[in-house]
Amino acid sequence: RRRGRTAVQRVVPLRLFISVQNGRQYLMAYAPRNKRIGSIRLDNILSVQTAGNCESYDTYRQKLDQMQKHIWGVSTEGGCARLEQGEFTQCTRGQKKRRLGPIPFHRRLEREKRCGQVERVDAHTSRFSADVYDAGELVPWIRTFICRIVSIHFSNQELAAQFKRDIDAMARLYGLNG
Repeated sequence: RRRGRTAVQRVVPLRLFISVQNGRQYLMAYAPRNKRIGSIRLDNILSVQTAGNCESYDTYRQKLDQMQKHIWGVSTEGGCARLEQGEFTQCTRGQKKRRLGPIPFHRRLEREKRCGQVERVDAHTSRFSADVYDAGELVPWIRTFICRIVSIHFSNQELAAQFKRDIDAMARLYGLNG
């Protein structure tokens, strides 16, 4: 789609994923050529031909099941790459209360996380951490907590630097030089 060319790819289809952010549908599949599990957007598939049964289907499906513990969106980095760590701590101390009580951000973290762990640090502070194939996929969700984040860490230093540049640019845009 991006390059305006077509390619034939032989894969073993394993599962369909649907993005909760944008509704795009992806085929998670094993590609024998590069011996990796990856994703293919369904709207990029022009045609399909069947080639019979795959003797190793159950093995590939089990591998995807194991990988899913570290997949936030659809990026798998082939399942061979080192996992990246993403972590942030958010605090609601000093936040205004809603009519119905305190803002339930700890419950929101628990409800919205797709993988990873949420830990309550104290009555007002919670920490989320996850080991994922692509920590960049965490960033849009993490941004929704931006005013409550008291610390953030990415093992991917390039991603950490980009996140900091984005926050600095936002601060300049809104005149928050602090």
